[in-house]
Amino acid sequence: MYLFEHEQKRKKVIHNSFLSVFILSLLLSLYFFFTDYGLGTQFIIRGTISTLFYVAVFYFAMKNKQWALFWVKVNVLMLIVMLIVAIIGLTFGR
Repeated sequence: MYLFEHEQKRKKVIHNSFLSVFILSLLLSLYFFFTDYGLGTQFIIRGTISTLFYVAVFYFAMKNKQWALFWVKVNVLMLIVMLIVAIIGLTFGR
């Protein structure tokens, strides 16, 4: 199906923004692992496995594989929900 130029640009911007937030979620995930485990072997193991998974999904998402794009969107939506819950918890928490 043919897309107009402005439609192609809009899809490209949305795609790039999802990938940018996906990279942000990797950094946030590594930060949470570090605060939970310190600089021990558990952090190194979990951080390495998590980073390898994120890199593999990011690579295939750049190649526009549908399963990788699905994981990127799920991860971004989970990050948004997590941030909303954290804000609500900080606002109404005691």
